[in-house]
Amino acid sequence: MKNIFFLISISLLAVWGCASGSKVVTPDTFSQISVGMTTDEVEKKLGKPYSIKNLEDNEIQYTYIEKMPMGKKVVQERHYLINFRNNKVSATKVLYYNRPSYEGNSYEMQTSLNEDKKETQNK
Repeated sequence: MKNIFFLISISLLAVWGCASGSKVVTPDTFSQISVGMTTDEVEKKLGKPYSIKNLEDNEIQYTYIEKMPMGKKVVQERHYLINFRNNKVSATKVLYYNRPSYEGNSYEMQTSLNEDKKETQNK
């Protein structure tokens, strides 16, 4: 009985995911975006963005978010940023949030410690 309930749940989630029209952005799909592509080409590959922000100099920034859950907790997020100028991609960038500590490197840890020491000394 539990197996049947599980299979029905998975089936409904799959149907709901397909019906919502949203695509999952991954490093592989994001790597297909190149400078010069139009907003229509980007939306065809990645779907509608999570957010659209107006920047300076008539630039627009699309944000796509990929969340990596572990159980009920999101352990990492990737924010894929795409800047457009004159309806064409001018720049792309990936930001990482909630990175597990084992992914940090010793340079990052030393830099943040050094900055904390400088702030303390300046007070």
